Amino acid sequence: MIRLRPVTEADVPALERQHSGPDDAGEMGWYGFKEPGRVARRVAAQETMTNERGMLAVVDDHDAVVGDVSWIRSFNGPPPNGDCWNVGIWLLPEHRGKGYGSEAQRLLAAYLLEHTFLERIEASTEVGNIAEQKALEKAGFTREGVLRRACFRGGEWRDMVVYSKLRGEP
Repeated sequence: MIRLRPVTEADVPALERQHSGPDDAGEMGWYGFKEPGRVARRVAAQETMTNERGMLAVVDDHDAVVGDVSWIRSFNGPPPNGDCWNVGIWLLPEHRGKGYGSEAQRLLAAYLLEHTFLERIEASTEVGNIAEQKALEKAGFTREGVLRRACFRGGEWRDMVVYSKLRGEP
C-alpha cells in the first residue's frame, strides 16, 4: 500500500537519486546529468507545489519514500481553458515492479481532478516502455496515439505514446 504526501527535507536524498546516474534513473528515465541539488532547492524554496507545477512523495506504509510523482501545466489549446496537466513518475530502483507506479499515478490523477479545475491529465512514455504503458492503463489512462520522434534520449530520437485521463472517467 502506498500513498502520496508533500515532499519534505528528509525525502531529498532519496529523490535526488533520480539525477545521479543511469542506474538510479532507470533505463527509460536517463536523459543525462542534471544540476546537483535541484530537488533540495525546490524544497528549500517551497516550490514543490505551485499553480504551474507540483511534486509529491510516494511513500509506503512506513512513510518511507519509494519515489515521486510530478505534474506541470501544459498548453493544448487556446486560452483561457486549453491547459491540461502533464504528469510523470519516478520510483527508486528497489521499489520498481511492485505495482506502486500504477497506484501512484491513479492517486495523482484523483488528487489533481479533486483539487484543480483542469479537465485533462496527460502522460507519455517511450514506445518501448511497456511496463509504464501497462501501469498507465491499470491507473485508468487511455492510450491516444503515438508522437513520432518526440523525445531525444541516448543519442537518438524516439517515439512516445500519449495517454490521457479526463474528469469523470473511472
